[in-house]
Amino acid sequence: SLIQTIFTGHLAHKLWYSSWIERSFWSLGILNGPIALLLLILFNDMLYAPAHRLLHHPSLYAYIHKHHHRSVYPFRGNIDARNEHPIEQLIAMSLWMIAVYMTAFSVGMHAACLAGHLTLMMTGASLNHAGFDLEIRFLGVDWYSTAAHEMHHRRPDKNFAQFTMFWDKLMGTYIPYIQEDEKADKAN
Repeated sequence: SLIQTIFTGHLAHKLWYSSWIERSFWSLGILNGPIALLLLILFNDMLYAPAHRLLHHPSLYAYIHKHHHRSVYPFRGNIDARNEHPIEQLIAMSLWMIAVYMTAFSVGMHAACLAGHLTLMMTGASLNHAGFDLEIRFLGVDWYSTAAHEMHHRRPDKNFAQFTMFWDKLMGTYIPYIQEDEKADKAN
């Protein structure tokens, strides 16, 4: 979309000219690389989950977010992932930039961290809407689950975060995956 193209241009400009983004190979370290990437994932979901929940409020849902949920079982990957209203795109991208600033000013940031996070976001968004079953658990934490996002499409009042369900568990909006046959068994 035009909005995403403008945002990508803005991001490329920031990467190239910003004094707070490290670009040298030798400046890549533990703090501004892997730790910054982890914080960026957490901060982005921390901001996005409540905003996404707000988009489900009846006064906003019909005008901004409803057409994204036309597909109860999304399977077309990036096509379904990018099926967003321009206002929703602006909100998500603005929150992402805030998460970038929060991370950069907390632990520093290397351009490789931004590139890695954008790659994870694009891949994760596509997988969330592709019908694949993928779960990433690390150190006992559910970091990513396509099933969690499928449950969000089936139960739009649950699982608002993009990647980690930590914030949904905190907000009381998390629901674990329920297979259709399990759901039918529970109903009987």
